Amino acid sequence: MTTIALMLAVQAPGTPTPGDDIVVTGERLTREAARRYVNDISRPVNDQLPAFRNPVCPTVIGMPEENAAVIVERVKKVAKYVGVKVGKPGCATNFRIIVVEDAQAFVSELHRQKPVFFAGMEKSEIDRLMKDQRPALAWSAVQTQNEDGQVYADYSSGKGQFDRAHGNRVSASGVPTDSESEGAAADVGRATPGGKTQRNMSASIIKSSTQQAILDSYVVIDSAAANGKTLMQVADYAVMRALAAAQPPAEATGVDTILTLFNDGGETPPSLRAPDVAYLKALYSASPTLNKMAQLNRLTKAVLETSPEEPAGAGK
Repeated sequence: MTTIALMLAVQAPGTPTPGDDIVVTGERLTREAARRYVNDISRPVNDQLPAFRNPVCPTVIGMPEENAAVIVERVKKVAKYVGVKVGKPGCATNFRIIVVEDAQAFVSELHRQKPVFFAGMEKSEIDRLMKDQRPALAWSAVQTQNEDGQVYADYSSGKGQFDRAHGNRVSASGVPTDSESEGAAADVGRATPGGKTQRNMSASIIKSSTQQAILDSYVVIDSAAANGKTLMQVADYAVMRALAAAQPPAEATGVDTILTLFNDGGETPPSLRAPDVAYLKALYSASPTLNKMAQLNRLTKAVLETSPEEPAGAGK
């Protein structure tokens, strides 16, 4: 449910529109701060960082239609700017921003009634999500694919697209998959029923023969926490949580980020910050088959480059 206070807040005259700038001025960073920021917000899957491979198609649930439309347009604008394809009108939704009275209660009930929405997640991830008491929760359904984006699953048997996932992952029925079962992704390249094989043509020290594709992302926000936030803030926060499957930093990293929007105390970031934009652009301009360490190093370099150069003569 959306509270009256929330509706008033998001309709405030000062609310930014999708036409506002995306790029912001960077702050001076150390390499250690950039590295800590990247490592803290990143959530690797099977030793790689997940990202959308299909066009993103956002929608907003639980807000007035006119406000939802502003958020959707902002999400699309940012997505295009950082190199993410955007779905055409009428596309199938794969990015949901949901505003409810109690995010934790909503997510718990959704998991109980519709475990399919959590398919592909590791059980430990689901357990952590169910225990998370923060006012904004997010998760992504991730699928392991080969470098060509191919994955095979036996839909005729009633199994879901995640039934071929790693043994610690959860199937569409909500039951952990068996990594030793026929067609498990742990046996990538093995023949599947019907003679199909997931082919993996390349691999190297810095590259894998697979990629981690985000199929669906969900961002659920307490209406009380959203109260007083601008539409731009809500949209930009959701962008980082969904497009990068990023998590808010566990502690201060010394880097300004929209991911601290719902933290208690401290300054509230007005929009995506320079490190956030750099992170997204570096993630989506990289080869999707890079391994975790190569990706993290690349992202750290990109974030560090947002730091303004020290003025000539400084420190002398």
